[in-house]
Amino acid sequence: MKEEKKYLTIQDLASIVGVSTSALRAWERRYAIFSPERTQGGHRLYTQDDLKLFWFVTHLRGQGRDLKQIANLGREDLLKQANSFFELTSPDSKTPAEHLDTPEKKQLPATFHSILTALKADNTEAAIRALEQVYALSDNAVSFADHALDLMVEVGDHWHRGEISVAVEHALTARLKHMLLGLFYLNEPTSATQIEESPLAVCATLPNELHELGLLRVALYLKTWGYRVTYLGANTPIADLVDYCSRRQPALVIVSCASSLSVTSMLHSFQKLSLLVTPYAPVVVGGSGLNAINSAHPDIQNLLISRRMSDLELIAYEARKNLDKTVAERISKLRAQLVR
Repeated sequence: MKEEKKYLTIQDLASIVGVSTSALRAWERRYAIFSPERTQGGHRLYTQDDLKLFWFVTHLRGQGRDLKQIANLGREDLLKQANSFFELTSPDSKTPAEHLDTPEKKQLPATFHSILTALKADNTEAAIRALEQVYALSDNAVSFADHALDLMVEVGDHWHRGEISVAVEHALTARLKHMLLGLFYLNEPTSATQIEESPLAVCATLPNELHELGLLRVALYLKTWGYRVTYLGANTPIADLVDYCSRRQPALVIVSCASSLSVTSMLHSFQKLSLLVTPYAPVVVGGSGLNAINSAHPDIQNLLISRRMSDLELIAYEARKNLDKTVAERISKLRAQLVR
């Protein structure tokens, strides 16, 4: 099977990496390590390797390294380092999710407190710069995602107390979303063999659900657990999810719902998921919106409820082992694992 390359435009790359398009063009003129492909019309096309390289360079610059010294390392050596830095854990040495289930409030790393300080001062630019600096100093993609989501919980608490404005919270959320999406797409399968051997998971939110940072973290974890992931994102119509699942027959469908939706709206969507999507794949539902739903409600009886990340890890592991079973058999086995 011929591998199909995926390309980014210069605008796509700039928004993910957090560098202006003019800076990207200047780097290309000055340093041989940056050499995007071109269309017949001369427009730049960036590959996954280009994205890794640019983002790893911003990581090194965040640590105080000079751009000329970085470029002198050469494209090949930089890509090797970038691949090591961005690589998610393999399913044989899975990233455990139990540490995400602790009920007590998590202590943010000290480096994140500068972001909160900037937000309270209504300084959006400083908060985003601090977030990018924290990313540059992070050990790996998943640890950054974990701490960033803990940060947003803190931001929400400060917003409820009137200490942070909606405007700066939205600006930080938008930048963080681009960063997490970048980390997600940096870890796409690169060969036909990887694509064929990795089970498919589909991630989406309920209709009218606009909160998706938690779902992005789930998508990253699914990749550490050996899945390739189609990320459909926020506000996914059920009809489109049904159509996609009927064609692709994924191993799992993950649907996120937050407390911003009404109970009636959530139950209506759950009923559709149960009736229309579960014939094609087990559907796992998670998110803070579930706190308002009775687990015995008939509209969710056909769905798998994940209230903790360790639940989802168990489901993902068991689903991989039962791909030869029918969808109904898989749902039954997965539900039995959850109630143990």
